[in-house]
Amino acid sequence: MKLLSSNFDIDLYINRIVPRSRIHLLPKPISWFLGYREEPTKPVGSIIIWFWSFIGAFAGILIIEAVFRTPGLHSHGTPIVIGSLGAAAILEYQVIDSPLSQPRNAILGQLFSTIIGVGITKLFQHSQNFEDIRWIAGALAVGLSSVVMGVTKTVHPPAGATALLAATSPDITDLGWFLIPLVLIGSTLMVASACVVNNIQRQFPVYWWTAASLRKPSESDIEKVGPESGVSDVYEGENIGMNLILVDRGRVLVPEWLSLGYEEKALLDSLRDRLEAGDKRTQRSESTASGMSGQTAI
Repeated sequence: MKLLSSNFDIDLYINRIVPRSRIHLLPKPISWFLGYREEPTKPVGSIIIWFWSFIGAFAGILIIEAVFRTPGLHSHGTPIVIGSLGAAAILEYQVIDSPLSQPRNAILGQLFSTIIGVGITKLFQHSQNFEDIRWIAGALAVGLSSVVMGVTKTVHPPAGATALLAATSPDITDLGWFLIPLVLIGSTLMVASACVVNNIQRQFPVYWWTAASLRKPSESDIEKVGPESGVSDVYEGENIGMNLILVDRGRVLVPEWLSLGYEEKALLDSLRDRLEAGDKRTQRSESTASGMSGQTAI
């Protein structure tokens, strides 16, 4: 009797309907500031990282505070800024290659946690002893937020602070459901400013939705073979032995005995796609060189 797996990956279901990125089709200046690169970005030194993290955090928080001070928002009792956005600024401008910093996590993690934080607080406010049990509401909000972010693969540590503030900080609690659009505005502005500042000398985001390849190979691309051949999935390839993994242009060969998770398979697919893209660039270069040579001969 097989035991039920304790693993769950929501992307196994969601990524089937998520379209592939089309950012590369945009004009180069726009795609550049949205994180697209034809070639990998060269790493920069720590001093440059510190410099741009200062500029980014300063500018990002300043923009959010300026927006929060506009009459339309200030009239609702909006604070100068929501404290958890300060923690988000460190992620968005300092460790920009972390999965915790990517737009999916930065925006959706904050959204889910805010909804949970406000919802839990509203339920606890039905009690006449709310002030005495407010601390329990805060702990419950953070716990539930952690689970939801884990399930949806949107883990963003500052979002836990947002859920906690919604329950335990009186001025944030008083905002009620209005906290949700405030957090969305703040998170979106943070990501937008990060796209500008971080892409001057670095690259952000690394991805908008997932690092996994969203390529959906057709049935004609995949040949299923049995244990006798030694591989489980072959992309226009053939057996290479029991203890080897081959990633080549147009094919990925994996031993039959090796069980791979979704992200591992996606990584192999991503490597294959990059090899295919590199091959196409090489062919274009050779074609151009050949054309120039032909014109010289004429």
